[in-house]
Amino acid sequence: MTILQAAAMAALMASAVHADNLSYPEPLADALAMTYETPEDAHWRFVVDITAADQTLSARFDGSRPDGEDWTLISPTDPATLNDELSEIWVDMNTPNEAEPAEGDSSIGRGGLFFDAESALMVDGEVRPLGSGRYAFAPNLDPGSDEDDLMQEHLSGELSLADAGHVGEIRIFAPESFKPNAAARIHTFEMVMTFDRQDGLPAPIMTSLSTHVEVSALFQRHQQRMAMRFSDVEYVEP
Repeated sequence: MTILQAAAMAALMASAVHADNLSYPEPLADALAMTYETPEDAHWRFVVDITAADQTLSARFDGSRPDGEDWTLISPTDPATLNDELSEIWVDMNTPNEAEPAEGDSSIGRGGLFFDAESALMVDGEVRPLGSGRYAFAPNLDPGSDEDDLMQEHLSGELSLADAGHVGEIRIFAPESFKPNAAARIHTFEMVMTFDRQDGLPAPIMTSLSTHVEVSALFQRHQQRMAMRFSDVEYVEP
């Protein structure tokens, strides 16, 4: 996975640590409590459309199948026609995990789509109402990492509630460019996640994830935009 892809997927891979003494205004507190953890024996099925570098990959996930055999490419029909970014993503999706995931680790599919405790813990503090069901907050991605600590102090967060009362959107972004270290500058960092309710499910599910990252390093400037949309979601819990 490239440095840009790693940055773009940081929110899905992070495990956050939450301060016990934080309190949130209503109705935000109720919205952040609408979480659900996917049991290990549950199965997800869904379709994901991933767009990067002006091409879209569509694939179906079936969590009842063995790891490494759980993804089916819908379009394009020939993976050899994928661009470099999507080809690398497709290879990662079809590579079985060689070891048990670390605590707090997750991946698209196996980790599930529910708005879970880790999603809620991104809203770590300094919550400020913006009106009309919107809030500003200080995001918390991974305080256990020195690199993320340096990056995190430059990030801001915004959250909006859906009409049904759950978290509808989380946006984490850099208001201005910054240097996470002496060798690189991040000109743009933005991640937007959306959530919605589906009949029969115990919590909101992620419906989309989009990222925009632009980095300068070693006298070169790189940019990556990626958008993921989930549809045809099924959830089976024994």
